[in-house]
Amino acid sequence: MATPIQIKPTAPTRYVVKKGDTLWDIAKHYLNSPWNWPEIWYDNPHIKNPHWIYPGDVLTLYYVNGKPRVMITGGPRTSGLPTVVLKPTVEYQSLPKTEHPIPIQTITPFLVHPRVVPVEVFDKAPHIIAAADRRILYDTGNHVYVRGLPSDAKESWYSVYRPGGALKDPKTGEIIGHQVIYLGDIHITHRGKVSTGVLEHTREEIAAGDRLLPMVRKHYDYTFMPHAPKSGIHAQVIALFNSISMVGQYQVVVIDSGTRDGLTRGDVLAVDQHGRVITDHFATRQESRTVELPNQHIGLVMVFKTFERISYALVMSATKPIMVGSLVHNP
Repeated sequence: MATPIQIKPTAPTRYVVKKGDTLWDIAKHYLNSPWNWPEIWYDNPHIKNPHWIYPGDVLTLYYVNGKPRVMITGGPRTSGLPTVVLKPTVEYQSLPKTEHPIPIQTITPFLVHPRVVPVEVFDKAPHIIAAADRRILYDTGNHVYVRGLPSDAKESWYSVYRPGGALKDPKTGEIIGHQVIYLGDIHITHRGKVSTGVLEHTREEIAAGDRLLPMVRKHYDYTFMPHAPKSGIHAQVIALFNSISMVGQYQVVVIDSGTRDGLTRGDVLAVDQHGRVITDHFATRQESRTVELPNQHIGLVMVFKTFERISYALVMSATKPIMVGSLVHNP
């Protein structure tokens, strides 16, 4: 039987959303376990986009058959905003900027230009083999030759990446992904067994062997609803970004679990530090002198991008630095 949702004794009956609030912040006003927010949230069917939260929205806590519920009951969207009639019978309402559950500026670079690519994607990616003028290093405006482009592909623009360190499965040692460095873009001007392209917007010099991945042009949905995973997750942190050895709140980690394990966007996971191994100088003859202490809970992360075997996750809270090897599991 599911454990009943526990509302904090200090939870406000009425809360007005402020500019700068995140969904995570708001959920923490009501719950000790913010990932349970979907269990208490109730969509108001009388307002547009009831699953989004905007500055000025009034949230009200009430109970239905003993179960807690939070719903938008007041604010600009319920009292009515000025409307502009653009066409007969069609009206548009301008809404305040929506408040996201996480700092969007932190995760955007990871959505636009990948920092980690699954091994099955990177190893099959097309690659540059030479330049038209036989130079060794290439820059913006140089014509280069590419091998491995699908003949039926519709894309004419790609981004160019160079492999960095390999990411390995902590249990098997198998390579499951590559850290990559974004170098620039390329416009394919001719397709064939060997294709031709022109380099654009290069950030670093490009060389033979650098790989092509489709350029990201789509608009991302930045709405995340934090929730507990529906499947059992037992993973580890296998890479950090913008750090040599440890990270904290609102930094990004890579974990060795993905869609094949049931992970989805918005899944919240607990992070543990491995228990230290110590020597017990007071052990009896029947007891081992070597003792492994229990793992220690040190934080929470939320998954924001998934691949088959790896995922990006944002550190939502941390009481101690999170490192490669930290354990990740259901909260």
